[in-house]
Parts: sequence; C-alpha cells; structure tokens
Amino acid sequence: MTKKRSIVKVISINDVKKNSQQELEQELEKRKTNMLDIVDHLRKEIEDGKILEFTATSLDLQGECQIHCYVGDVAAGIGMFEIGKNILMTQYDPE
Repeated sequence: MTKKRSIVKVISINDVKKNSQQELEQELEKRKTNMLDIVDHLRKEIEDGKILEFTATSLDLQGECQIHCYVGDVAAGIGMFEIGKNILMTQYDPE
C-alpha cells in the first residue's frame, strides 16, 4: 500500500509588506509630505474664504483617534462627518 502525498498550499491574507528600515522611513516621509500638502490646501481654502466649516480625523502613533472640527453646532459637525465618511467609502481609490 502506497501513501499518497498531499501538497498543502499556504495562502496568506496578510497584506503588510516586509520592507527594509530605509523603505519604511521613506514611506513615512512620503506620508508626512502628503498629509502636510492636504493641510496646506485646507489652509489656503480657509484663507480664501472657500471653507466655512470643517471636520477631520487623525490617528496618532499610540492609536488614539481624534476629531478636529470647526462647526456652527454639533448637528452640523456630525452631518459633515457622516457625509465625509460616505464620500470616503464610495469614492476612495488607493491608486
């Protein structure tokens, strides 16, 4: 009687890239630059009077989430946050 050898295929759903320290530092610098570009754009739009109110969220190194907002009232802030969430879910394209 011969034993049949089965071939096991391992599939990983871990999408974290294994990068060198230098690649990680470059990616962090790129992220920082991109975030500052967004903040600069917001600043210009506020200075030009094009943005009257805003909401934004952030995540720090310790995993703390914060919401940053300047709104007329809480209901407006919640509405803007929900609209932003909807836009992100329906229109986000990582490419």
